[in-house]
Amino acid sequence: MNINDLDYSLSELNIAIKDHYDWAGKFLRLSLLGGEADADILDPQSHLHCRFSRWLSLRLNGDALDKDMVIIIDKNHKDMHDISREMMQSIIQRSVTDSLLETYQKAQQNFTASLDRYKEYLFSYRNMHDALTGLPLRHLLYCEFPLVREKSQRSCRHLYLLIMDIDRFKSINDTWGHNAGDEVLRKVALVLKDATRRTERIYRFGGEEFIILLDAKNDEDAQKAAERLRQHLQQQSITVGHEKINVTATGGLTQVSDADSLHEAIGRADKAMYYGKNTGRNRCIMGTAAQEMVALG
Repeated sequence: MNINDLDYSLSELNIAIKDHYDWAGKFLRLSLLGGEADADILDPQSHLHCRFSRWLSLRLNGDALDKDMVIIIDKNHKDMHDISREMMQSIIQRSVTDSLLETYQKAQQNFTASLDRYKEYLFSYRNMHDALTGLPLRHLLYCEFPLVREKSQRSCRHLYLLIMDIDRFKSINDTWGHNAGDEVLRKVALVLKDATRRTERIYRFGGEEFIILLDAKNDEDAQKAAERLRQHLQQQSITVGHEKINVTATGGLTQVSDADSLHEAIGRADKAMYYGKNTGRNRCIMGTAAQEMVALG
C-alpha cells in the first residue's frame, strides 16, 4: 500500500466512522426519547445498510496486508449491530436486563478498539521510520499522540511521557568517530525497544534523544517503568570497534494532563531530563505540573 492509498483509506475511514457515530446518535435518541426504529436498526442485515459497511466491502476486496485487521473490524461491526437490534427490541418491550446492557457496552468497546488499532496501523505505515534505528520518528509521534491519549482516557489510565538522552554521546563521537556513534545509537535503540512493553511506544525524537509514551495507573507505576528502561540500558554492554563500553542515559518523565499539548509535555520532560544531566546523569527525574523535580530510584 503506497502513501496515496494510505491517505485515501484514512480519509474514507474517517468519513465512515463519522457516519457510524451519526447512526449511534440516532440509536441513542430513539432509546431515550422514543420513536419508530427503522431498518437501519431492526433489520437482521442492518450492518449492511450503513456507510461503514460500504467502506468495509472495499477494504475486504483483495489481499491487502491489513486484511486480517479489517476482518476483525467487520466481525465487531456485525456483532455491534446485532446486539443493538436486540437492545432496541428489549427497550420497546421494556425488558432490558443488566446482562444485555453489559453485552451491548462490550460490543461497542470491541468495535471501537478494533478501529483504534487499525488507525494506529495506518498511521505507522504512513510515516517514515528512522533508517538507522528502525524506530518511528517524531512526525509519527505527533500523529499517534492524540490516539494514544484518547485510548488512555477511555481505559481510565494516565499517559506519561519519558524523554531519554544518551549520556556523554559527544565524547563517543569524538573518541571513536561518527560511524561508531551511529552504531551506538542503533544499539541503544534496540536495547530500549527490547525493554518496552506492549503498551509503551518508543520514538527517535532527534539526535541522541528518544521519547517513550507510557500508559500507567499512577505516578508510581510510571516511575517504575522509567527506571526499568534506564536500568536495562545501564546493564547492557555495547561493542564499539573492538571494545565493550557501558552506555547510560538520563531520563525526564512527566504526566500528560488532558489539557496538555504534546509540545507542553515534551517541554516539562525535557526540563526534568536536563535537571538530571546537571545533577549526576544516568538517572530519571520526574517533572510535575508545579515545576517540581522528583528524583526516581
